[in-house]
Amino acid sequence: MKIRKTYPVNIIFFTFLLTISLAMGTCIIAHAKSQDPGEGRLSGKYIPDGFYDTEDNKELPSYGISRYGSSQSVSPYTKKTYTHQDVFDGRIISHGIDVSQWQGKIDWNKVKASGIDYAFIRVGFRGWGSVGTLDSTTMDSYYETNMKEATAAGIKVGIYIFSQAITTAEAEEEAQYILDRIGTYDISMPLIMDYEYASDSPTGGRIKTAKLSKANATKICMAFCDAISNAGYTPMVYANKSMLESQLNPESLVEKGYRIWLANYVNYDSKGKETLNKKGTSYAGTYDFWQYSSLGKVDGISGSVDMNFYYVQDGDNFVQDAIPVTATSISAIPDQAYTGGNLKPQPVITYDGAPLTLNSDYKITYSNNKKIGKATAKITGTGKFKGVKSVSFKIVPSTVTGLKAKKRATNYITFSWKKNTSGSGYQIYRSTALNGTYKKIKTISKNSTTSYKDTKRTAGQCYYYKIRSYKKVGSTTYYGAFSGVKAIYTKISYTRNAVVKGDTANLYTAASDTSDILFAPAKNQVLPVTYYTLDEKGKGWYYVTCKTNEASYKGFIPASKVTITQVGKVVKTSTVNVRKSYSIQSKKLTTLKKNKKVTILSTKKKHGVTWYKVTFKKGKKSYTGWISAPYIKVL
Repeated sequence: MKIRKTYPVNIIFFTFLLTISLAMGTCIIAHAKSQDPGEGRLSGKYIPDGFYDTEDNKELPSYGISRYGSSQSVSPYTKKTYTHQDVFDGRIISHGIDVSQWQGKIDWNKVKASGIDYAFIRVGFRGWGSVGTLDSTTMDSYYETNMKEATAAGIKVGIYIFSQAITTAEAEEEAQYILDRIGTYDISMPLIMDYEYASDSPTGGRIKTAKLSKANATKICMAFCDAISNAGYTPMVYANKSMLESQLNPESLVEKGYRIWLANYVNYDSKGKETLNKKGTSYAGTYDFWQYSSLGKVDGISGSVDMNFYYVQDGDNFVQDAIPVTATSISAIPDQAYTGGNLKPQPVITYDGAPLTLNSDYKITYSNNKKIGKATAKITGTGKFKGVKSVSFKIVPSTVTGLKAKKRATNYITFSWKKNTSGSGYQIYRSTALNGTYKKIKTISKNSTTSYKDTKRTAGQCYYYKIRSYKKVGSTTYYGAFSGVKAIYTKISYTRNAVVKGDTANLYTAASDTSDILFAPAKNQVLPVTYYTLDEKGKGWYYVTCKTNEASYKGFIPASKVTITQVGKVVKTSTVNVRKSYSIQSKKLTTLKKNKKVTILSTKKKHGVTWYKVTFKKGKKSYTGWISAPYIKVL
């Protein structure tokens, strides 16, 4: 079949008038009454030369005719054979159309029944005049009808705008023009910038007269794609082969993950001559969609329509039923500490146990994510996922810092912390074990108060404190994370010693027998006690000092392994005898000078006299013996 391109009488007449007017020094500005830059091409009245493939290309070998990824296939809508580039070998080839008001009324149920999987529907256009009008008057008159009826028929839909943008701001405006008109439509296909010259303007329209460099034209397309991508949709740029090769840097878009829709007509040229040896496009760039003809015949559409191949990529959900985001598993977002800036925590999202990838499978936008209170993360599916699911998280006061002991006594502890301005007050918790049960002991309603005195405490006991800030927003109170635990012990008015009972005691790094062992003290070794504490199971421990000839250790020893004793010192005389037993007739072991400190192990009374069993070190030798009580003062 020979294809002959025809030109409307008004265009021929315009050419005649333009020739005369130029000779007379006048200028006539002609344009479509609707200011629609796509009227000529979309209606089929005028297809610019840039859409035809005029270069020679070698035909790829034939592997049979099939819709599903062979090197050649016959389009049932043009009855012609098309050669697919070998990069697409093995891919499913999906059939689609793109339509506008120039196709008129469409029976979408018949279109679906004819085997069409998807449709790109025009939302509108920017007027090609110098003003570049983009408002309600430039909306495609069949947009709403086509969207409603195509989706009702089960056709996957994408949306395109016929662009005439010459700045990045105009490109972003066109992206928003699409986004504002999506409404509740289920969009599974890309949102597209149709970047081409005005088809029936003698000047080529705003894009051509702007004489943009490749770099600037690419920036404009990139701005559109960025805006669409940031909104959670898949962006794509449509352009003919000539535009892609000479006016844009399309691979810059591809490198950022954006799609290219190639328009390149083969099998016939702009003069209607068939070129059967040109079954494939000679375009060497990257693309996912190929608009291969403007002369398709599809049941349900009167006249011709643009035809497209989509080479289905793994992971795309364009022509497959997308997986709803609501079917995924989204981890809870933990409380976020207030920082004064926008908080953007990322939950872990999985489907069938496999993690999803941000910006590939989904995008996240946030709201109310700066101030203390309830914030929202909106997860929007992309790629093979669709739909929206929102999860909330809390922004809470920041963590209290600087908790430290301020003053200690035998019966109270005063501690302080740094002021926390993100909260309105504080809650103080206390425990007698590091990993034990903490109970709230005080609520402070002013964040300017930064110290607390904890009274009625036991002498020589270790207490563990932690503190958090809080703030009430409306009827809800938000609590910050607890500070680090601070161990503070009360003083005692005397010195305590822990005397090792047996040969199996160990000194540990923490109040836990699963912690590292520092040293194994000997039986009857005296260990000065700093404080007493409990572990999470209620088992008692002493924090002690263990000195040897080689080193000095500080650590924890189980209370069950030691006997706690008091300390005394020699008084009343310059020297005192130490006896083997509690009797003045008992053997003298040694003598001690006045003020020598000893550890009192036990007491005995004989003939009305109290004796202290003591242990001490004299020189390098250790002694255990008895001293009459009148000569010892208990410290």
